[in-house]
Amino acid sequence: MASEVELKAKIGSKEELAKRIIAEGGIFLGEVSQDDVYFRHPCRDLRERDEALRLRREEGSCTLTFKGRRVGSGAKMREEIEAGVDDGAAAFAVLRRLGFEEAFEVRKKRSTYSLEGAEVSLDSVEGLGEYVEIELVLKDGESGEGIRERLYGLAERLKVPKEGLTTESYLELLASKSSSSRASK
Repeated sequence: MASEVELKAKIGSKEELAKRIIAEGGIFLGEVSQDDVYFRHPCRDLRERDEALRLRREEGSCTLTFKGRRVGSGAKMREEIEAGVDDGAAAFAVLRRLGFEEAFEVRKKRSTYSLEGAEVSLDSVEGLGEYVEIELVLKDGESGEGIRERLYGLAERLKVPKEGLTTESYLELLASKSSSSRASK
C-alpha cells in the first residue's frame, strides 16, 4: 500500500519531451500498450467517492488496482493498492459475479522513463491525444508538500506546459469528453 503523487499535462509532442527527459539525465525504461478497464461498484458510487477500481492489461500481465480519494490540491495525491493477477479473464469473471460492471475503458501506448526517482510517462491516449505523467511514490515520513514541490520543479525543468496541467484522470477526461459530445448531438 502506497500513496502516489502525480502531475499530468496535455503536451504537443512526445518526441520533444522525450529528448528533454534524456537531456536532463532520464533513463528510458520501455514502451507498453495498456488497456485499463474501470468498474462500477454494485452498491456504492466510486466516482462520487473519488475512488476507482481498475483492471490493467499490459503485455500479457494483469494488475488490479484500487485508487483512493485525492488528498490536497495541485498535484494529485492518493492511496493506491495494487495486486498482480495471473489470470485476467478469471479476474474479470470474479468481479462480474460479485456484481461489478465494466464502466469505462482507457487505451494507451506508454513510454516510461526514470528521472531523479520519479517515473515519467509519455502517453498516447486513444481519444485524448498526448500526455505526460510525472509520478513519485510517497515514502513513510515524507511530506506530501515536499513531493509536490519536487514534481513541479521537474515539470518546469522539462518545460511541461502549465496551461496543460490537469488533476483529472484519463477516465475523467474521457468521460467528460464522451458526455459533452453526446450533449452536442
